Amino acid sequence: MLAGWRLRALLGGALGLALSACAGQPTVSDYREYENALTAIGDLRTDTAPEDAPFTNADLVRNFSRIALRHEVDIESAGSEENSAPNPVQRWEGPIRWGLYGRGATPQDHAEIERFLNHVSDLTGLVTHEVERDVNLMILITEPAERPAFSAALRQLYPALADGFDTWRASGRVVCMASNLFSVMDEDVIVFGMVVIGSEVTGLLRRSCLHEEIAQALGLGNDHPEVRPSIFNDDEEFALLTEHDEWLLRILYDERLTPGMSEEEAMPVVRTIVEEMRPGEPG
Repeated sequence: MLAGWRLRALLGGALGLALSACAGQPTVSDYREYENALTAIGDLRTDTAPEDAPFTNADLVRNFSRIALRHEVDIESAGSEENSAPNPVQRWEGPIRWGLYGRGATPQDHAEIERFLNHVSDLTGLVTHEVERDVNLMILITEPAERPAFSAALRQLYPALADGFDTWRASGRVVCMASNLFSVMDEDVIVFGMVVIGSEVTGLLRRSCLHEEIAQALGLGNDHPEVRPSIFNDDEEFALLTEHDEWLLRILYDERLTPGMSEEEAMPVVRTIVEEMRPGEPG
């Protein structure tokens, strides 16, 4: 299997203020201060259809290319044209069987994940359900003391995922992470996903991580500073999946697209899909 991962780094001025006194790994207090700094300047918005951020069909087509058909090169740097490389259409083709693990996980996390994946099913047609065995979407919310054991287990089962987990574990700049494994037979079909969040991340910032990283694991793998209104943007303006992002998921899982399509092959199809999905909207 081939592997790919992305990490959500803490970037920007709010981080410098929030973590200026932090030595080593950020604590619960550090992340709360970071969240408070973001909300104080109007970021981590929870409105999903903001009137101050309209988007046209042309915006949606362009943003699909930016988010679904590119990936970050330097996973600890901000998303941009310079920090991205092209990839073909990549997505799941079978049911998503998810499981939640780690001593940091709470009933609220479980409810949020279940609600979010049910919504994903409505948007994409993907079948999603929680299982005890044969999990192919593993969501880890771990405490620091248990991370070495998780790393060792991943190293035995999924070495490529362990590399990403250990990069996240060692970094003081990374809030949360998503990783994927791809089919040996078709390297653009996602067959396994992992989302990683530290128990130190709480509140709205944790909800934001769940939304963004699960969506990234579904195949929307890039960030770009000009994509708005969206969670696929390192400026942290929006915390939760927006209506714009829902359209990106619908497009990605439209049956007229297939894994492995190049940008040249996919974009004419994407334009047709958007025009049919949003008739009468500005082009």
